[in-house]
This record gives sequence, C-alpha cells and structure tokens, in this order.
Amino acid sequence: MKSHVNPLPAVLIAVFTAGFGFGIVLPVSSVILEGRGVPTPLIGLTATVMFAGMALGAPLVGRSIELYGIRQTLTTGMLLTGLAMCALAWWVSLPAWFAIRFIMGAAFAGVFTSCETLINRISTEQNRGRNLGIYAFAFSLSLMVGPVGLWLMKFGIWVPFAVAGTVCFAAALLVFLTIPSVQEETAGFKLDLHFMHRIRLSVSTMLMAGFMEGALITLIPIYALRQGFSPAQAGVLLFSFMLGHGGLPPIIGTLGDRIGLKRVLSFAYGLGSISFIIILFFPANMSLTIILVFAGASVGALYPLAVGLLAEVLTSAELPRGNAMTTFCYGLGSIIGPFVPAIIMHFTVPKSLFAVSAVLYVVLLMIMRVWKKI
Repeated sequence: MKSHVNPLPAVLIAVFTAGFGFGIVLPVSSVILEGRGVPTPLIGLTATVMFAGMALGAPLVGRSIELYGIRQTLTTGMLLTGLAMCALAWWVSLPAWFAIRFIMGAAFAGVFTSCETLINRISTEQNRGRNLGIYAFAFSLSLMVGPVGLWLMKFGIWVPFAVAGTVCFAAALLVFLTIPSVQEETAGFKLDLHFMHRIRLSVSTMLMAGFMEGALITLIPIYALRQGFSPAQAGVLLFSFMLGHGGLPPIIGTLGDRIGLKRVLSFAYGLGSISFIIILFFPANMSLTIILVFAGASVGALYPLAVGLLAEVLTSAELPRGNAMTTFCYGLGSIIGPFVPAIIMHFTVPKSLFAVSAVLYVVLLMIMRVWKKI
C-alpha cells in the first residue's frame, strides 16, 4: 500500500477503540445479567451470540475489502460498533441484547480483519513482528481500560455503553480522514484444502485465542463474584489478567523477528500451561492477581502470533481472505469460549474455568510439536 501518510497510527486508534468497546461489553454485561439472576449458561450464550456474528460476518468482510477497500470497510465497522453500543445503553432487554450483540460481532469482524490486513501489508519481514506486537499492545491496552466500565456503572448501567459508543463514532471519523483509499488486487484463488493446510497453524492459534479471551474476559468476573470477591475486586482481578495480556505482545513481536514466530508460540503455550495449573491450587484471594498477569500474557501472545504467521505463508492479494479466515476462527473459538466453560462452572466449581484452560494449552502445545514433524 503506497501512501505518503503512515496508516499505522490510524490502525492503532481503530483497534484501541474497538477493544475498548469489546472490553466493556463482556464484563459489564456479565455483571448486569448476574445481578438480575440470569443463569450462567445464558450469560455465556449472550457473549456467544456476539462471537457468532463475528464468525459469520468475517467472510463477508474479506469480500468487502476486495470490493470497496480497507478504508470503507473499516469505517463502516467502527460506525456499526458505535451504534450497537448506544443500542445496548438504551435497550436493557435480554432478547434485544441477543440481536444487538450479533450485529456488534459482525462490526468487530470488519474492524479486526481490516486492521490486520492493512498492518500485514505495510510491514516487512524485518518489522512485522514488532508492528503486530504494537498492534496487539494497543488492543490489549484498550481491553485493560475496558473494565473501567465496571466502575462507571455507579453512574448508571447505560453509562459504560454510551461512553464506548461515543468514542467509536469519533474514531470512525478519524480513520476515514486518515487511511487512504486504495484499489484492491484480485486474489484469484479459492479456499481449498491446500490453502487451509498452509494456514493451519494460524487458524488453530486464532481458535485458541478466541476461546481463551472469550471465556476468561467473560467469566473471570463471574468466578470472582462466586468466590466471594466484591465487584470492585472482580474488576481488579480482570485488570490483572488484561495487564499481562497487553504487556507481553511488544516483546513477543520483537523476539519473533529475531528467533521466529513459531518458537515464540511454543513458549506462550508453555507459559499458559504452567500459569493455569498453578491457579488451580492457589487460594482464592487477591494474590491471584500475580498469577493472572502471567496467564494473561500467555493469552495475549496468541492473537498477534496467529496474524504474523499468516503473513509468512500468503501473498498480499491473499491476505484479505486469509485474515477473514482467521477472524472467522477467532469468532468460532469465542463462540465456544464463553459458553462451554460457563456450563461446566454451573455444574461443578468456579475454578473449573482454569482447569479447562490448562488442559487446552497442554493439548495445543503437543499438537504443535507434532505438526513440526509434518
């Protein structure tokens, strides 16, 4: 993409704004529904609907980028996100929230796929890991700010959503004025088995990223409340997780440029396995914040690594559909993430959330080692 204007700042603003909304919707909605006595599986299902919108919207977003360009697709995604946020603020109704969060998921797909396609195109082999690390840091930083919504609730349950919607509208205008309009290339390929084999590591990593983020951001507040923590303490625990989620990606990206993204991915799976196993045997007090920082770091590493690995095996023309496929997998993983652990928590104990996480990390680490031999 040739332009005298560096689009990276606009990408960072866009993903920060979307992440801010993302980080507000999950925990705030969970706390509101929990306070109204909604069963945990149904709370998980409301989050699942949003990720279903992301998964189903992703293929359309890839085609939209090819037809209308990144600027138009990204701006539309930002505007739809803002409108959905405002709708959540004014219609506090469970049936309405299902429809609104589905639309919001499709809007998030537009933002993430557009941003990742653009950042892969403007990056080189020497700085791709660094740029993706900064991109992931911006997203994670916004998620860290998102739990502020739990404290804004004291002014009214509509306030967090209204604030997030206003920020999205402002960012949409800035993005439209900053990112140049560029004619897209025609990919000229199909999503066949050979294509999927090439990107198998990216899509499996993105599935895991979606599962872990959807489950933990949605259910850590529920876990905390059921363990006797106050809503404010639940916010601190979630913030600790998000602190680790956002702190490691820049380091990971730089390290990936030097030793390879696959090696760094193995390290992330190992760190996650150890962290979640420790949490299972850790007492339920505020000292959990320390372990949650490391657990969050292992989860935050997955997303940028998946995007970077995708760019290593695809051409520029293939990136819109490739990034759409990883966004679809992220949404698919996120559909399972909030719902399945919520059911397990409902019938067992709150700490089963971390048991599921530990098992999945160990399994993915073993699968990755097998793939290295294929």
